[in-house]
Amino acid sequence: MSTVELDDKYLEEIDKTGFFPVFILGLERSGTSILYKLLVETGCFNFLDVYHIIKYPELLHNYFNKLEKKTRMELEEFFKVNLGVDRGIDRLRISSDFPEEYRFILGKKTGMLTVNPATLGLFVEMCKKIQFISNNNKPLLLKNPSDFTSFRYIKRVLPGSKFIFIHRNPVKTLDSQMRAMRELLKNKSKYMAAISPGYRKIFEKKILLAYYKLIYFYLTPLMLFFHLRKMSKSLSYFLKNIKHLKTEDFFMTTYEKLCEKPDEEIGDILRFLNVSCEKNVDLSVFIKTRAAKPLREIRFFKKIILMCTKKYLRFLSEI
Repeated sequence: MSTVELDDKYLEEIDKTGFFPVFILGLERSGTSILYKLLVETGCFNFLDVYHIIKYPELLHNYFNKLEKKTRMELEEFFKVNLGVDRGIDRLRISSDFPEEYRFILGKKTGMLTVNPATLGLFVEMCKKIQFISNNNKPLLLKNPSDFTSFRYIKRVLPGSKFIFIHRNPVKTLDSQMRAMRELLKNKSKYMAAISPGYRKIFEKKILLAYYKLIYFYLTPLMLFFHLRKMSKSLSYFLKNIKHLKTEDFFMTTYEKLCEKPDEEIGDILRFLNVSCEKNVDLSVFIKTRAAKPLREIRFFKKIILMCTKKYLRFLSEI
């Protein structure tokens, strides 16, 4: 029997499993990962981790057959030998219980990265699996920057959803996006290759890798404006549609606030969600800000970036 089929006979067991989804949403490189990490550290949530992604077809099988601990230990050993200590784009250390984005599960099985009519069934199945094997009633914390422009649809199909939006200065966000892409293309991240078929495919085809290196290292302004256009469209969606959410359904913070006062911001989020922290953790130890000088192209086109995001910047000034 293939691993794809291992969970099939257990799916009826999770039919009636309920879950309370809490989505962390923001632009790529806006601080969603560190926010996810800090909230997970409180012990208040169930969450999607690397084990769930890599072993998704056998999560229920491993749970019912008491194999999860053994499988996680095997993954940890595999990580030590093959994947290094961090993600390659930041300093967040990886392990089998490292909080990750659910788009990797959606992408592997459907080729799509967002919650939409075609992926909704898989998404719900995923949530039920994680909630069931967690064996508790904690809220399910989820992260996916790709769904930053999907919150109205998510709220419609999953009415009980809550949203935590994180925002960051768009100049710094864009700079971080470009740096991350360059880093991922300069050296193959074995970790990203393990969880992202799309990323792995780039390094399997030399022509494709050469193309991406060309546009990100030598035609940087072209890709800068591609990312800026994508960012502008996402921010326009957010500004237009956030008014359609009730105030009790979302909380907003900024990357800057989170780095400055992590314990206070996380405390406010927990109060918003009406959950109590299970651990006495000093969250400031997880904050490691870097004062890197922006890329030359970012500095050169800074005025254009600010002009294209001026409505959003006004919005940020009011948070």
